[in-house]
Amino acid sequence: MGVDFTQPLEETPDGAPIKANSDANKFGLFLWKMLDASESGSIGGDACRFFSALDAAYADIAALGSTSAQFQHLLGWNIAVASQGIGALLERGDPDRNRWLFKKVAEHWKKVFKQDTAALGIDDELRKFAITWCGHVQKMLKSVKKNYGEYSENYTFNYIYTPRPKKAAAPAPTVASHLASLADRDKFMMDVAVAAAVAADPKDPSPKSVADLVRGKPKVAEDDDDETKPWEQEGWVPRTKNGKQKTPNVIRGELQRYIDKCKQDGTMTQTKIIEKMGVNNNTFRRYMNPKTYKDQWSATQNGTYWAAARLLEEVKHKEAKAKKAGGAGTKRKAATGGETVAAAASSKKNKREQVTDLINRINAVQGVTENDCIYDSCPMLVTQIKEFLNRDGVTKAALLKAMGDLNSNSLNRFLAGKNQDQCGNITYKRAYVFFEKLRILEGKPKSSKRLSNEANQPQGFSTESTLGRKAFVYVGRW
Repeated sequence: MGVDFTQPLEETPDGAPIKANSDANKFGLFLWKMLDASESGSIGGDACRFFSALDAAYADIAALGSTSAQFQHLLGWNIAVASQGIGALLERGDPDRNRWLFKKVAEHWKKVFKQDTAALGIDDELRKFAITWCGHVQKMLKSVKKNYGEYSENYTFNYIYTPRPKKAAAPAPTVASHLASLADRDKFMMDVAVAAAVAADPKDPSPKSVADLVRGKPKVAEDDDDETKPWEQEGWVPRTKNGKQKTPNVIRGELQRYIDKCKQDGTMTQTKIIEKMGVNNNTFRRYMNPKTYKDQWSATQNGTYWAAARLLEEVKHKEAKAKKAGGAGTKRKAATGGETVAAAASSKKNKREQVTDLINRINAVQGVTENDCIYDSCPMLVTQIKEFLNRDGVTKAALLKAMGDLNSNSLNRFLAGKNQDQCGNITYKRAYVFFEKLRILEGKPKSSKRLSNEANQPQGFSTESTLGRKAFVYVGRW
């Protein structure tokens, strides 16, 4: 479909909350045109392209460092979605991916609306305008089944916090109703006491118990989930204990350790962590490769830096909160016959010893050297490495040591590579030798892909790097 991206902007109507040159208008029109340009007539193909465009657009929004800029671009995102209609995506798109995307955008709106938008330079009229367009998107997503048939899915778009209504005070009991039965006399006296306390404190009309009334106001558990956290506020920057901004290398290392920890304890995969950060795979890979940036501070322009910093800060906050809440309980459990700290430490030590024993037996396998032809591609070995790291008790440090004290940066670059672009990485040879020995030790047959590679490439895969090579053209006589 032909779409003119060079068409000049038209002035918005007088009194409109957004101007023609505003980020909301420009971003909204650009994304709308991208969606129009993605339409080819194939509903399935259009659905895939729509999702890619909207996902990439939101990743760029999440990477913006200013909340006011995020507000403008989120508004543009909503305008484009509601105006274009994204019918193919709603009719044939993957429901799980759609649900994830719409939830991330709605949650982002929640965080923005929770803040003092006036302090961010967003007036009340513009805020109401944004709420109106959020409502358009919400209504559209709720009506998918109605518009596209029973085989499609409706979606939620909860973009703003709605406070729960306060419970109405119970009417004061009458003397006649309670004295009608002598058996209810005690209950009557209790109700009178409660009603009297309510009358004395009209600002607190819903006491929880007489016991609380005796001590004063009823106790209500404090819930800080709705409070704006530091990392959600305008201008937040991840800082060290000394007050300096954390470098991209520091954030990269913390993120990798968090990913390794989640893999080890089975709580979350790397894919899920990337989804939780709201960045796409290409953005993540570029950030995690330390050689992508000549100046490490340039990596702050990559959305993964800010998304990872916020995620790590949130994880740190939750862990501290859980530790504070469960500290006493853990001590009681250790003192009352539950699993003791010593038992847990012993179990962990046993797992480490089992992993060490397995690695020693792997490296003891004979007949495989780094001079052998390599018949596993880089992606095949990346898969094997990740599967091995997911084994109980296996750590990245142990694997690095098992592969000849391999440098962690080399392994990270290899894992972040695409196709065969890391064939010159020392990790390629050492990982092939290690996992070939593991295959022999466990008595597993060669995979069909491996057998195909041996038949089609009898000399094996090349281990010479093609990265950074330059082509020279010689002119003249030889």
